Amino acid sequence: MKAKIKLPIIILFFWLLCCFRPAEALTTIKIEENDVNFYSLIAIHQNFLQKSESLIFNEDTLNLLNESLSFAIKEKAPSATIHNLKASLKIDEKWFNISLSFKVEGISKNVGNKIIVDCSWKNFQIKNNLTINGIEFNKVGETYLTPLIKKYENSSEARFWINETHSVSPEKALEIAANFATLDFKEFSVPLESWNKTYNVKTQKTIFQYNAPSKINFNLTVKGENKSLSYILKFDSKAEISIFGYAKAIGDTLIFESIKEKKEKNIAIIILILFLITVSLHLYEKKYLK
Repeated sequence: MKAKIKLPIIILFFWLLCCFRPAEALTTIKIEENDVNFYSLIAIHQNFLQKSESLIFNEDTLNLLNESLSFAIKEKAPSATIHNLKASLKIDEKWFNISLSFKVEGISKNVGNKIIVDCSWKNFQIKNNLTINGIEFNKVGETYLTPLIKKYENSSEARFWINETHSVSPEKALEIAANFATLDFKEFSVPLESWNKTYNVKTQKTIFQYNAPSKINFNLTVKGENKSLSYILKFDSKAEISIFGYAKAIGDTLIFESIKEKKEKNIAIIILILFLITVSLHLYEKKYLK
């Protein structure tokens, strides 16, 4: 039944990517008793790729991505395995968007009535090149931004900006471009225990949230006689981890009570209460209603 419910959600996830342009990236990790599911919308604001593409990754590309993804996650959590990987890419004149979803297994264990989940893999980094239909979708800075910087590095009319106000040298700009990869989540390396934590009594969910500093905010401006050119690459991201039930974090480890164990305990308590009520009524009748 869960698989039937999740399929429409995943389809909706990819449909939203194709129809809407998110203002920033959002990574969501949903943790339940037996499931850890990862969803990410990577929304990069850019204007140097003047093309339109909308692609759902085929089996060959998914296999290559799965290999790189598994390696990156196992570097953080050696026992982790990846399943149900899905991905898509959408490019237009203003946005470079990637969606990614997969299930992670081998990172949780039961200790008594508690479930312990290793979340140290949340800041995984894929460092190699990945392409689909000739389009590089990971090393975007090195592939598309570096040639632009080199084209104008000796121009007196060119300026390289970080965070819109800080001017940097061409050498620094090249370094920034070379280090930018879309599937590099190092911005989430802050321990989970330091993330903003809330508990919703109504939904019985614990939510950890983190708004990462801007991963890249790059602008190349070139003054011309008739018009000026401006190339941008901007990427901000945030993450949310939700758990059904009350959870606490120690470092990057999540600890919460097993729902199954809790239900069994509650049933046992109810049975005990009913038994005590029955015995009390029986004793009352025996003593006063003879």
